[in-house]
Amino acid sequence: MEKEYPADSQALYWGKRLKLFGLLTIAAMAISMTYVWIQSPPNWQRGLIAMANISLLLAAGWSMMRLMEAKRSGTSASSRYIKRMMILAVVYVAGLFFAESMFDAFALKGVPAVLVALVPALGIIGFIWAMGRYLLEEEDEYIRMRETQKFIIATGFMMVIVTIYGFLQQYELVPDIPGYFAFVVWCVGLGFAALVQWRRG
Repeated sequence: MEKEYPADSQALYWGKRLKLFGLLTIAAMAISMTYVWIQSPPNWQRGLIAMANISLLLAAGWSMMRLMEAKRSGTSASSRYIKRMMILAVVYVAGLFFAESMFDAFALKGVPAVLVALVPALGIIGFIWAMGRYLLEEEDEYIRMRETQKFIIATGFMMVIVTIYGFLQQYELVPDIPGYFAFVVWCVGLGFAALVQWRRG
């Protein structure tokens, strides 16, 4: 039977563990993605890595909901948002693994190649839709204002990084990277914005 904690104790108990788990999750995913990028392992290893990353993302989402319950700080909109993001994370990783497997196994060309290449994009498009949907559904004006601030900071962060990298790339000072990394940079900016808000209280 799970031990009961007072509300404040639960927030402290889960808060410390969520922060630690979040750091470990980010580190594990960064290491696994770097390994895939540098080593180009066989498909069965990519599949195992993809499943491990999906498990980490789902566990992180569950931990976040548990923390909101303990703090009583979550709203119905934020709960739906986290659930959608967890589902879309599975869709994205599965789509990426599917596309890479198809291109490795078959010499795709023309329309089939385009359609398969767009499969991983569905997850990222879903992320963008879920974020916009959350802002529309969130009824707490203070929370909506803070989330909007984070999105604006993340967008500015992405524009600065992409602009700087684009000029370095033009003069062949840095390697070419896929355009979808702009969204990855945006997500990093979102984390930076959350850190700024946390520091400001």
